[in-house]
Amino acid sequence: MGATESVAQFVADAAGMAIPDEVLRRTKLALLDCVGVALAGARFPSSQILLDFIRECGGAPQAAIVGTRIRTSAADAAMANGMLSSALLYEDTCLVMPGHATATLLPVLLALGESRHLSGRSLLEAYVVGFELETALGQAIAPDHYERGWHATSTVGSLGATVAACRLLGVTPEVVRMALGIAVSLAGGSRQNFGTMTQAFHSGVAARNGVVAALLAQRGFTADAAILESRMGFCALFGVGPGQLEAKIAGLGKEFALLGPVLYMKLYPCGFPLQRPIDCALKLAGAHDLKPDDIEEVRCGVHYLIPETVFHVDPQTGLEGRTSIPYCVARAILDRRMGLAQFTDEKVREPAARKLMAKVRVEVPPELSREALRGRVNAIAAPATMEIRLCDGRVLNTWVEHFRGAGERPLSRDEVVDKYRECAGMVLDAGRVEAARQAIENLEDLNDAADLAALFAA
Repeated sequence: MGATESVAQFVADAAGMAIPDEVLRRTKLALLDCVGVALAGARFPSSQILLDFIRECGGAPQAAIVGTRIRTSAADAAMANGMLSSALLYEDTCLVMPGHATATLLPVLLALGESRHLSGRSLLEAYVVGFELETALGQAIAPDHYERGWHATSTVGSLGATVAACRLLGVTPEVVRMALGIAVSLAGGSRQNFGTMTQAFHSGVAARNGVVAALLAQRGFTADAAILESRMGFCALFGVGPGQLEAKIAGLGKEFALLGPVLYMKLYPCGFPLQRPIDCALKLAGAHDLKPDDIEEVRCGVHYLIPETVFHVDPQTGLEGRTSIPYCVARAILDRRMGLAQFTDEKVREPAARKLMAKVRVEVPPELSREALRGRVNAIAAPATMEIRLCDGRVLNTWVEHFRGAGERPLSRDEVVDKYRECAGMVLDAGRVEAARQAIENLEDLNDAADLAALFAA
């Protein structure tokens, strides 16, 4: 049995599968976190551009866009909700994908769940199926895929979204294979677009790709039936070839990646690679009561992929600041906190921030170089170091391996709920915020996903 056929059988057999309680708990927590940031994302300027575009295009009112009164086609609702989920760069990260798993899956669950009036249990199964495939594919083609410049959120995410959609639709293995073939031709996404509106759009594109691929395949649209392992298929195009894929696919349905420390949630609304440098800066600034004028130089040590992932050294906008080590380090020292208020255009252009940014140096220590970490799938999880030289001659040092929110140091339920309430409260009244929270935390008891979608409307 080939890899594509194995995946298709896994998806088809997943109906009613036994999902461990801990996997269900983590799934619902991830969905709650992502719903919150998507609601807040509905108020973000870049989101308004896409929402205006969707209003102009129209579409059958099949599904809702969260935080708005817009109803549109299931495919376009998935696209919009995906972008909203990533607009603030506040969404979770799947370490071994590596990319933003929930931001590609939640929009599919909402769009098809609402339009098909599916149960909460169906949504949970579809999320697990999509997440498990994304981790398997991500590991099979890492690290070559990411190093080439592909954004796995959009590439791997398209296939994860596709199998989640197929699970929701209850299609046959043959239809799943066709849907995967379609999705591979839709997949794309360049990391060169990080720090622009297109970075968040990748999540929306992946979600839409999944819905479109599954719905077309269900109608008889054809594609290559062995797209994962074929000579010009997914692995050959996006990774190093299908050799590593078979071993990863073999584990589907036998063990759950979600039980491992692979899902990272953010305390800070910016790129995943910035969480550790921010932790370092906050740690030293708080412990030593640092003032900007006390500092001569800040040296931030990161692994080799970080400088080409969060590469804006002279950001001019809040969006660019979300992918800038100098800005995030400087702002963390200045404000001693990093929330939504720290990433406005005005904050990035503030003279005090720009003066301190000029003192921040980013370097790759030998132990975090490409050569030292070659072949490590999770190299992006390598620690960050920080050395701050003060004007009085003192040198302060620290390092962070697992930031708060990492799989090894997960946020507590209360911390996730607090984050959700802050974000959701930007759009919904307090009563709706709590009703939506309760619905997600008891998702297995929900009879009709349309009832859930109604809670997210502005």
